[in-house]
Amino acid sequence: MDLLRIYGATLLLALTVGLSACKNDEPPATTPTTSEETSTDQKITFNVDIEGLSSEDLRTIIQENIVNGKHAGLKLVWNPGDKETLYLAFKRADAPGSTLTVLKSSLTIIKKEGKRYKASVDVNAPVWLNPAKEKVIIAGAIGVSGIDASGGALVPGPRSFYDSGDPYTPPMYFAPTQLRVRTNPGTREREYYADDLTFHFFGSMIGATIDNMQGNMTYSPHEVTIKTDAFSTEGAIQLFDYETDVNNNSVPKWKTTQNAGTTQRVYFEQGDVERGKKHTYYFWAVPAQFSGRREMLMEFRTDAYDPTLGATADEITTKWSVKQLAAGKVHRLPIEIPAPMGDLIITEVFIGGGTYGAATAWEFYNPTDFPINLKDYYIQRFDYNKTGSSASMWYSRNTPTYESRLLPDPNLLFQDGLGVASSIDKSGDYGVIRGVLPPHKSAVFYTAAVVNKGMMPQFRNREGLVYLFNIAAETGILSNYSTDKRLYAEAFYAPRFDVNGQQYRSRHRIVRKYSNKGGKTKGGSYSVETVDAFFWYTNGIRAQYPTATFFRKPGRNLPRKEMQINHNSDWVMRHRYEALDWGYRFSYYFDRDRVKTPALGIHWMEDTSTGSTIPALSKKNGYIFERPIFAPDYSKDKMGFDELKREAKLYKYVPPMWWTKERALAADK
Repeated sequence: MDLLRIYGATLLLALTVGLSACKNDEPPATTPTTSEETSTDQKITFNVDIEGLSSEDLRTIIQENIVNGKHAGLKLVWNPGDKETLYLAFKRADAPGSTLTVLKSSLTIIKKEGKRYKASVDVNAPVWLNPAKEKVIIAGAIGVSGIDASGGALVPGPRSFYDSGDPYTPPMYFAPTQLRVRTNPGTREREYYADDLTFHFFGSMIGATIDNMQGNMTYSPHEVTIKTDAFSTEGAIQLFDYETDVNNNSVPKWKTTQNAGTTQRVYFEQGDVERGKKHTYYFWAVPAQFSGRREMLMEFRTDAYDPTLGATADEITTKWSVKQLAAGKVHRLPIEIPAPMGDLIITEVFIGGGTYGAATAWEFYNPTDFPINLKDYYIQRFDYNKTGSSASMWYSRNTPTYESRLLPDPNLLFQDGLGVASSIDKSGDYGVIRGVLPPHKSAVFYTAAVVNKGMMPQFRNREGLVYLFNIAAETGILSNYSTDKRLYAEAFYAPRFDVNGQQYRSRHRIVRKYSNKGGKTKGGSYSVETVDAFFWYTNGIRAQYPTATFFRKPGRNLPRKEMQINHNSDWVMRHRYEALDWGYRFSYYFDRDRVKTPALGIHWMEDTSTGSTIPALSKKNGYIFERPIFAPDYSKDKMGFDELKREAKLYKYVPPMWWTKERALAADK
């Protein structure tokens, strides 16, 4: 049985082309390459027909998604005024050694007539063009990044299609055809035309369906990676070099360097998979010719590969056995892939100074669509064993040094004695009992050694923050001289241990405890399940992290039993600053207006200014200049303050383009 079903008919665009001399018309907006010359008194005008697909096919492959007022996802439907970038290649047929001339222009949609679209193209002709005296061949493509000197229409990889926020148009081409000249009987002016120009869809569309019918949260993948030699996603369409395919059709050759060992990355914005729904994600590929079956490894990720930061961890991994795909068709995997399940996660950690590590703050977030009872969850602290001689001895794997329930008894909260409220409980505002964390809400724990910066009024007004628990510090008045308060808070501390000049830290994780079947009494038999982690991993690397504020990246909402410790892990950081961002799933969003500013596209949630002008005061702009967010390599065995400052310059972080203000606001509602 084939593991890929075929949907739809061949995709194509049909167009006609003419040339006219016109000195008075405004020159078109073209961008010739540096080696090209153009003439302003000769203009190529394309009158375009774009054949539409059947309504059934459109339902299969069109993902009409609006992000920040802009279309995103696949583009096979056009509206009047829409533009497509068009590349044209001109070639002297009687001069084989002559240079290929490539011109860039815009194809503009005029209207839709029935199932067809009408469009036009105006482009300046090469200065040498004279089809009346010599044979001139023309070819072209859309959905590509350019045409090289050999006539290869370049497809840089599907990852690039949302880099600019624009929708993705699959590659399409028209075959080389001869330009001809004639005289218009009415005007007596010379016109140029071609015998046949038809834009053909090149390659295939492949779709994989994520099933979230039984899930508990929205899943938002933005990258799929594939390893296979059954197809490729990056290369060049050889516009002037053809071959015969399996259907006995003449098609351009495809040139690619990808093979079975290549990680093919597809970055997309095609919408979320909401709970109780299914969603198919499509990408473009060129099928290889082979017999039998080929293995395909497919992985989905909530965030994309970054050239500087590297790859992120996958949430879905699956393997398929694939037979050869048909060119010019739409394929979809018949087996629907279950979406991953969500749970309570750690989203922000503040680590202050001091060897004892009592100056900390922790934010926990419920990414699911269901309430979570904090009484079922515990934070565990695992201290470093300075006498350990190997990775298996540096940290205990199962026995925490300290452990505390994530629902503190009221008598364990810190009281400053001055009558100033330092904790917040808004459970009544949401109609839940104390300790229940509603969907998409946060609970923050901070010790008495951490300053809340006088931001209590702001915390009360932040929709995402339900609980703010102020707990004790290690000694003296900050602990209220209460041993039970201090012992409860110990699990939240992050002490450091000096070993030969290296400062190793404790590790933390959150676990859920539930009674086993047959457990009859309170405190009887129960199981412990690891839910999420902070510098907890089992690869033998010792935890070493500086005083700083750590943020979980936007969209990284799935729990990890082990923390990912590469550059593109779930975590970013910056020089420490208490309180500023508590109560937000992620307190910064991507702002296109600020890309070309020192902010590099970052906009703090409570910065109400608009446009490219950024407030000068740090408390107004979220300290984006003073304390930049960056993504260090957490696997290093030395992460002191000097290293922190160095990596802050090397590995700057900007929220992904899809993390818009709208998404950021919705995350806490």
